[in-house]
Amino acid sequence: MKEADIKKIENISYYRLKEFAHPLAKITKKSGEIIVDYTGVNFSEVLTRYYQDKNLRIFLLHAIEKIEVSVKTNLAYILGEKYGAFGYLDFSLWGNRQEFSKYKMQQKEMQFKRQLLKSVKKVSRSSDAKMKRNQDSDGFPTVWLALNILTFGELVSLIEVLSKKNKIDLATIYDCTSNEFVSWMKTLHLIRNTCSHNSNIIDIAIKTEPLYREEWNEFLFTFNNKDGIKPTNRLSVVLAILKHFLFIINSKYKWGNIYQGINSIARESDKKAQLLGFKNLDGIKTFKDYKKANATAKNNS
Repeated sequence: MKEADIKKIENISYYRLKEFAHPLAKITKKSGEIIVDYTGVNFSEVLTRYYQDKNLRIFLLHAIEKIEVSVKTNLAYILGEKYGAFGYLDFSLWGNRQEFSKYKMQQKEMQFKRQLLKSVKKVSRSSDAKMKRNQDSDGFPTVWLALNILTFGELVSLIEVLSKKNKIDLATIYDCTSNEFVSWMKTLHLIRNTCSHNSNIIDIAIKTEPLYREEWNEFLFTFNNKDGIKPTNRLSVVLAILKHFLFIINSKYKWGNIYQGINSIARESDKKAQLLGFKNLDGIKTFKDYKKANATAKNNS
């Protein structure tokens, strides 16, 4: 190992780099014991995986923020248009009364209001949310200001409470079903938290798998089990969700940095493309073209 490589280990941490080397290692089982063999693993490739993971986290956060802002804006419009500036504070007006009991709805409303007031106190003094003309008598801001203050997790929690009709209205804007919308927003919340806490994103395996579309089978890695075709739970499915949302929000969104990171990690290898959840190298190319024809038609219309 070169002296420069040793220096990098000192600054990055041996165990952090080992985490990125693990998927490249040969794993066997002998007498019930798992043996991980790193023989033949190239240190420069491990470094590439580490740095591209770091870069991808930044690019994914940027993409998720675009979606977050858009969803907050559209949800605020729906609630404001139907129930007025402060109607969002009464969960019984817009919530799913079939799914949540009266007690549960009131409980969620109280928790939401308590947290919202705390958040209002934390915003800067110059914020519109702190101006009396934008508040009710209890100090709650209008729905258009309130939703901007919410964290991504609070936004997802609010969406889960929506009535079926309101969920459909919101999901329709993003060309998906209400079940897909909730599932995908939960997944993006997980990914956002993973990126924010500097955790390994390129090797993520999502435990609660998001709803997927059959059209994604063109580029996603899939395998057969007793229930039929099972899709990947790796990074590629997250990228498919992002591309779906961003095509609706901004069909000209620049994917170059994300594509570059994927290609650097795959390194012209079908097996390494599969580690990311793609079918193979051609799957990555297909993913790049996914929505492209639609985007061209949309921009020319």
